[in-house]
Amino acid sequence: MLTPRQTNLLLEALIVTSLITGIASWMVGLSWARPFTAIHAVSGVSLLLVAPLKIRGSVRTGLRRRRASRWVSLLFGAMVFGAIVLGLLHATGAWFGVGYWTALWTHLLLGFALVPLLVWHVWSRPVRPSVVDVNRRALLRVGMLSGAAAGVVAMQELAVRLGGLAGAERAGTGSHEIGSFDPERMPVVSWLDDRVPDLDPGDWLLVIGGQPATVDAISAAARPLVATLDCTGGWRSDQSWDVVPLATLVPDGPGRSIRVVSATGYSRLFGNDDEVYVATGYGGAPLRRGHGAPIRIVAPGRRGPWWVKWVTAIERSDRPPWLQLPFPPT
Repeated sequence: MLTPRQTNLLLEALIVTSLITGIASWMVGLSWARPFTAIHAVSGVSLLLVAPLKIRGSVRTGLRRRRASRWVSLLFGAMVFGAIVLGLLHATGAWFGVGYWTALWTHLLLGFALVPLLVWHVWSRPVRPSVVDVNRRALLRVGMLSGAAAGVVAMQELAVRLGGLAGAERAGTGSHEIGSFDPERMPVVSWLDDRVPDLDPGDWLLVIGGQPATVDAISAAARPLVATLDCTGGWRSDQSWDVVPLATLVPDGPGRSIRVVSATGYSRLFGNDDEVYVATGYGGAPLRRGHGAPIRIVAPGRRGPWWVKWVTAIERSDRPPWLQLPFPPT
């Protein structure tokens, strides 16, 4: 049995691990997302397994003391529990959809809302780690707990597959498939407060390397490429995009990266040698307005925030591609 002190430290470590791995699964490419998603799931289930120890110990004691802050502590616990349940609902496909008010996005909102509450909880009830807390018995029990949590996650995945639930077809990122090779069914979403620009594609102004360019000329040189758009909103879609390599469009010259700018002001930096393309259509048809028409970025292996829509400018930049926020502010 873990001591109350060890239980508190473990819970704090698990919550921090869940937050870090959840954010990291967004930031890394598709090939690296699976281990972060797996650790995120195991840490979440571990929280459920440790919770009874917390309830039997310090929670009961705290409630008997009738501190005014006990209601904040109960809210903190309820939000952690709610975030875990919502994550499970998304993973199984029991509650899945497109948009902000879905199980996944509510899970994310609760996760971010937990950060200030976690800071308050640690500050108001400090438990300083000690060498005494990390003993052989404690490590063994934490290892057993992690193994049990991993077993629960594995059984959940097996049950989802045997039951034929929607979650059986999730990608390593946790995203559900929607509308593959059927652009009409592919969702129309944008990053946070980005909005579809109210501009006529016929009057679209595209500038490449400081010079005007035409979308028609790029379309004429486009070739099909199958790539997966994996949105951070929890869905993915495979499409055959009509593309031209990004690097071939920009004139040779100095610069450590290529900057792509959207009509909305949204922008991303790409390395000069990155496998990135510009697309003017999919499946032989022009892009739809909600999908970035008349021209957008296709970035195989990267999550949705890198797939810039409604491109108006492509230019070389002296900034290295790593010198940018992992997620655009708009």
